Amino acid sequence: MSEDPAARAQAVGTFYDLMGTFLDAVYGDNLHYGYWADEHDDTPMPQAQERLNDELASRLAAGPGDHVLDIGCGTGGPTRRVARVTGAAVTGVSLSGWQVERAGELAAKEGLADRVRFARADATALPYPDGHFDAAMALEVLVHVPDKAAALAEAYRVLRPGGRLVLAELTLARPMGDEQERIWSAMPMSTPPTAHAYAELVRAAGFEVDELFDAGAHVRRSHQATREAVARERERLSGTYGPRVLRQVGNAVLDLQAVAESCLGYLLLTARRPG
Repeated sequence: MSEDPAARAQAVGTFYDLMGTFLDAVYGDNLHYGYWADEHDDTPMPQAQERLNDELASRLAAGPGDHVLDIGCGTGGPTRRVARVTGAAVTGVSLSGWQVERAGELAAKEGLADRVRFARADATALPYPDGHFDAAMALEVLVHVPDKAAALAEAYRVLRPGGRLVLAELTLARPMGDEQERIWSAMPMSTPPTAHAYAELVRAAGFEVDELFDAGAHVRRSHQATREAVARERERLSGTYGPRVLRQVGNAVLDLQAVAESCLGYLLLTARRPG
């Protein structure tokens, strides 16, 4: 896939426009991993996903009167959860027009339209003035952004001095082999940096890093939960995509999960703009 930023952004948006129904079926309103206390925790995936949302909400330290930015909001599950938990106003942005429309519908349905807004926008070119937000979060989003430094610079720009940034991102725990690289790059993804390299990128953007938390063990059950959901939803969605397309997409998602399980970790990072 071309590394031209505009082409990559268009590819990401198109992917989520086309695959929104499938991903909704697999992941629900929260297009991200879940969070479990330990290997003995048998919390179902939807509740574990909300738990991860709450982990981010607590680190944002936002409250009523604050304005939070959700970078790469998907269909707005984390956006709405943060608004409910903190009382803050939250704006979510996505490259997918389908996701933005769906997110707005769900916010209105839940009575949050007065505090939750969504817009189609690129993380590397946010349409907001300097210092516009009190806090910002990115939940499994930067894996789609090859130029992570540009996205972090934009997050820094739109945050007020003292504003917090919270990332929940995949990290490279061990090198990918050639076949794993091929599988990963076949989707609109970039190979993630290591946790240490992520922290250095955040610092280079001007932030002070307050916390680096290795959450790999807490999200690990997401891989099996995803496999189970893909198997469960294949037959139901065959009429939407057709058996051949659904088989290809389902297999691609399973292959990605295998790569992630073998090579990737998971980082919760909390930083703030000095001031």
